[in-house]
Parts: sequence; structure tokens; C-alpha cells
Amino acid sequence: MSLSINPKYNTYSISIVFHLLHNNEDYKNLWVSKFPDTEHQADNFFKDENCGCRPVLLQKYKKFRFEADLMTVEFINENPDVIDIDDFCTQVGGQELRGTMFSIPNTESDYKDFLAALQQKNAQFNHFNVLQMGEKIIVTFF
Repeated sequence: MSLSINPKYNTYSISIVFHLLHNNEDYKNLWVSKFPDTEHQADNFFKDENCGCRPVLLQKYKKFRFEADLMTVEFINENPDVIDIDDFCTQVGGQELRGTMFSIPNTESDYKDFLAALQQKNAQFNHFNVLQMGEKIIVTFF
């Protein structure tokens, strides 16, 4: 078993996992076989990455990160044409958010989706403040 992988994998691991879950049915099926309790979310995410299932998948990834990363690295090594990590990292990059503000609906699920999207995009910022204003949450990045 070879575990060699591009050193950028660690920085972009969750983005790569989500990319493969959405774009590669073999990887999605491998994920489901490893984490069967997320089958519904993985199937929905494969069909539509904006389905709202990202927080559940992210939580599972965080809880079992070593197992998920090991599975992903093995999958990429066995199927080297599924992703070009250098090209992927160049496209995804890190999104600079310092000095920006976002308004999102004041619900727990929308907030979790927002945080998951920040992590997937490797958002760059020092810190952020959250302010509730009626039915909205205002997030300011510094």
C-alpha cells in the first residue's frame, strides 16, 4: 500500500473530499461503504452540491478524519486520473475575506452551511464577528 500524495493534500483535503463526493460516483460509493449512515446525504450531494447536506458530511469527515483521508489518498493513488491536485489547488485557492460582510438567514442550518462553505473554499481571514439583526445574521470578516 502506497500512501504518497501531493503535499498540498493536507491543506485542501476537505475541498478534495467534497469535490470527489460530488463529481465521482465511485468515490461516493466508497464513502457510503465506509460511512453508511451518511448514504442519504452523500447521494443528495452527488446529485446537487447545494442540497444542504454539506454540514452532515463535514461533521462525519471531522469525526473520522484519519479514516476518511486514508480512504481518499488510497482512492487517488489507485485512480490517479480522478483529480489533478496541483490544478485543483490552483483553481480552488484560498478566498480572501478580510474586509467583507455577508448576510445569511438566521437559522442554524444556514449558519452551518455558511461555515462549511468557508472551510471548503479555504477562506482566509484573521477573525470574524457575528451580529443578529432580525431574521438575518451579519458576518463581518477582519
